[in-house]
Amino acid sequence: MCVSEAGKGVAIMGDKTWKVYKPILGAPKQVIAVAFLALALPLAAQQPKAPLKGDLSGKQIVEAQCFKCHQTGVGGAPKIGDRSAWIPRVKQGLDSVTRAAIRGHGGMPARGGMAGITDEEMRKAVVYMLNYGTDSKK
Repeated sequence: MCVSEAGKGVAIMGDKTWKVYKPILGAPKQVIAVAFLALALPLAAQQPKAPLKGDLSGKQIVEAQCFKCHQTGVGGAPKIGDRSAWIPRVKQGLDSVTRAAIRGHGGMPARGGMAGITDEEMRKAVVYMLNYGTDSKK
């Protein structure tokens, strides 16, 4: 292979034929593409992997969204870890509390405003808030 630089591009000879590549920013397209990939691929590999649907823990959901109201009790929301506030609700059954959270309750929007979470993830968030501050590791 032979490479020749001309004022208007780069000519590369392979198999006894010449191909002229016009420069973009002073370099052939292939060089720019390779340079771009060399820079972009490592950055893409460093991006955090988004959890798969159903893979979020109760803690992750609570910290991302539920915390906004349940930390301080905005609008009558039971505070995270306040068992005395949660017990009357849980007496109706965990499924009932989870269903209310999925559908929305009072000023709380459906799924706490996280439309993309699954029913199981919503349940994990409710259990996390109920058990927060206890020895339970759920």
